Amino acid sequence: MRLSVCLIARNEEQNLPRVLTSVAGVADEVIVTDTGSTDTTPDIASQFGAHLHHFPWCDDFSAARNHAVDQAQGRWVLWLDADEELLPGSREELLQCLESEDTLAYMVVRQDLVRADQPDLYTQMWQLRLFRRDPDLRFRGHCHPNFYPAIEEIAKDKGMDVKPSTITLRHYGYVGELRPAKQQRALHLLAMELEERPGQLYYLVEYGRTLLAVGDARGHEVLAEAAQQIIPHLDEPNTTMPLVAALLEYLLQVPDDHLPPGLTRDILRDVSRRWFPRGAPLLWIMAKQDFDAGTFEQAEKDLRSLVQMGKDRSYDQYISFVPAIIGEDAQLNLAVCLLRQGKLDEAERRFESLLSSKARGTEARKNLKAAQQLRRQFGIPGRRSKHKS
Repeated sequence: MRLSVCLIARNEEQNLPRVLTSVAGVADEVIVTDTGSTDTTPDIASQFGAHLHHFPWCDDFSAARNHAVDQAQGRWVLWLDADEELLPGSREELLQCLESEDTLAYMVVRQDLVRADQPDLYTQMWQLRLFRRDPDLRFRGHCHPNFYPAIEEIAKDKGMDVKPSTITLRHYGYVGELRPAKQQRALHLLAMELEERPGQLYYLVEYGRTLLAVGDARGHEVLAEAAQQIIPHLDEPNTTMPLVAALLEYLLQVPDDHLPPGLTRDILRDVSRRWFPRGAPLLWIMAKQDFDAGTFEQAEKDLRSLVQMGKDRSYDQYISFVPAIIGEDAQLNLAVCLLRQGKLDEAERRFESLLSSKARGTEARKNLKAAQQLRRQFGIPGRRSKHKS
């Protein structure tokens, strides 16, 4: 048996048919571990031919995950959440990955939808979801479970690799109407995790960000505590923890007089570029700050980098962000930046490339007219253009 798809579920009757349908034909078995449903979730799992197991909920996602994986028989495990689906275009690559002999696990792309009715509006990042069934791979953490020890260490000891893939999952659980309940649950579990194992940087950052997301100002104190952990390492050439990027995103936007002792705006910008040179959200924040400060040349440089990342997919995929900041938003802001510097030819070309955009077409047309008005005002010769205003 090659592939076991594993998931845990509780009152997921609305989502379960979608996720189970998405893996039909690629999974040799599906393991559904129910943690206490009071709806028809168990019946739906059985109707789809899944192997149904029960596990009493104990405020610990890792315990439930480990129980589910323990029931699997496949050589490989694909972990899914009940509110996700495997996109159809990923099925062939998934089956190809199962043939690898030297790979312990694969990163997959997860798209987090912002609105259920807009499938093209999402954030995305890599997550480790496809892995060999191996007794050394055990989850730990009440919330946001990770392998412990880190899977990279386990892979190195086994002489194997952890590889990226373009296998893509779509996640519906973060749409606006569902987010508040999930955030409150996460806060409870994150607090439990930090009480049992205090000082974990990953969980401090997640706890602080989640507190702020629900409007709790205590998040600033938690993130300041997390920041103290990175200060001794600021001179190091890189970091091994991707979530530090999220902490830097927060710190870059904190007013100068509220930064924790030992940190300055210049230090944060330097370490952001050094540790995450392909971190799209960090470049986006710095480009906006430079633009607002009138430092257009530096803003232009970062915006060009973002546009290029969107073309060649060279951005850091361990960091979650809205794809528009390497797409149309980056193009529009770069064009405006060029306009502010009087680089009219390229600015106009970039505005013209956005005229058919549903999201940015109106702004592009408005700015293109402003560029043409500048030409007339200062008597600057026009350029040939396919666009007719």
